[in-house]
Amino acid sequence: MADPRTELADIIVPAAPELAAAGSSLLVWGAAGLAVAAGIAIAAWLWQRRRPARALRRIASAAALRRDCVPGLAARLDAWARARYDLSRVEATLCPPSVNPAAWADWTSRLLQLRFAPPQPDGYAELAALCETARAWQRHV
Repeated sequence: MADPRTELADIIVPAAPELAAAGSSLLVWGAAGLAVAAGIAIAAWLWQRRRPARALRRIASAAALRRDCVPGLAARLDAWARARYDLSRVEATLCPPSVNPAAWADWTSRLLQLRFAPPQPDGYAELAALCETARAWQRHV
């Protein structure tokens, strides 16, 4: 007859797990954590990169909905251009390197006219056109 202690030994006292299996599980969790961290970093970088485009879109939508006065929206567009192209002032002579100088001079003169001249009846449409031109420039920068 068989000895019950030897037959039931594996059921009562299970064998210890192998150490290699525990190490590979830790490696998988570490790789998964690194992948998640890299994904979050890439998403944050993409979010930051699209920030000027979102600001320009907000200015254009405010002009389309006539939410603010034209000189105020033109001032916001001026601030956007200074921040986007790292300029101290928006002037026709300070053209960014990636923009056509003649188009930049025309754009800045129209922007200054919207900012400081008496309000015009088509000011919102003019401001929307300026935003569209700036959006086209931003795609090429």
